[in-house]
Amino acid sequence: MKSLTLTLWFYSVVLFCLYKPTSAGIVFTVNKMGSLSTPIEMGPAAGSDRLKCAKDCTTNPACFGFTWLPSICRLFNLSAFYDLAWENSAASDVYTRKVAKLNFIACNQSSVLQDGVCERAIDGNKIQQYHLGKTCMQTDSKGYPGWWEGQLSAAAEVSHVTIYNRVDCCSNRLNKLSLQVDGVECHRVDLTVPFSKATFNCNAFGSRLTVLSLVKHIISMCEVEIYGI
Repeated sequence: MKSLTLTLWFYSVVLFCLYKPTSAGIVFTVNKMGSLSTPIEMGPAAGSDRLKCAKDCTTNPACFGFTWLPSICRLFNLSAFYDLAWENSAASDVYTRKVAKLNFIACNQSSVLQDGVCERAIDGNKIQQYHLGKTCMQTDSKGYPGWWEGQLSAAAEVSHVTIYNRVDCCSNRLNKLSLQVDGVECHRVDLTVPFSKATFNCNAFGSRLTVLSLVKHIISMCEVEIYGI
């Protein structure tokens, strides 16, 4: 009987993960089962089951996933999921929108300083020191505002963008940015404290990502990753 129960539970999870709740084709995947810590919720939902909870998340553009306890549905956004400070919880199942890393096929930037070409931001090397391995791109001080641009092979639904900043110097250069997909801003970065690695919500559709400085600063990034459907 115990074996049968576990088998039925397994197939119910698999079927749920493959379910597309909306015509937009949004799929959820299991991140953790029975987790004792969960992302900080953006708000509760009146989900009577996991399917209803998933539908509530798909209708909320800010929702990246949800946690589930019997009859208790809590939605959370992208920032809460990537924040290391998850809150303690009773054993909960954590679901997130199913997204994949998209591949850049070409890039460009406003200018080049010290051989910091655009390809260094998409070479897969995440070393965050400019002169150690030469893996970071960098613009010069001419032609403000500085910008970097990455091209996808085809238009896609973009979920979020992750940027690895330079940590050996000048991290504040990325405090004020406009992230754009096909020329339309999807996220504005406005920080007072520099970041080492940060993930920014985007929710846009297109094939070209632009990182545009909003101040007179050189741009230096060690890796840029884009995720979507």
